Amino acid sequence: MTLQKSFLFLVLLCATVMADVNQQYNHFLKQHVDGVMTTQKCENQMRILNLNGPDGKCKVKNTFILANPNQVKAICTGGGTRTSGNLFQSNSPFSVVICTRTGGDSHPNCTYKGSSATKKVIIACDKNLPVHYDGDVDIGTTDGK
Repeated sequence: MTLQKSFLFLVLLCATVMADVNQQYNHFLKQHVDGVMTTQKCENQMRILNLNGPDGKCKVKNTFILANPNQVKAICTGGGTRTSGNLFQSNSPFSVVICTRTGGDSHPNCTYKGSSATKKVIIACDKNLPVHYDGDVDIGTTDGK
């Protein structure tokens, strides 16, 4: 009976951990992956997402990867190179849109300007799923907008 309880506990623990990872993955997708994002959509998209920085104010900068979720997920499963710990740098560059706050610091008064670039992205992976955008590597191409 004790063995059965221990096994059940482990199963429930694993299910809880996976649910948490899936929640982080879905949040990552909502915040950073948008295959149709444009620089002109920054203001509206940042307002819709209502993103906050660590200080609780409007996020200073947010990067959107122009790809489908499976392309980004592949970084964690062979399409990326481990840089340290659970961080992986994409082997291939991605088009990105960077939304940078230009004014206001509290919702709904924040304003954003978008720019686009091509970069290798660095993401944190957990259970082979991307869960955090950690940064990017400039490969020298940008539109400067």
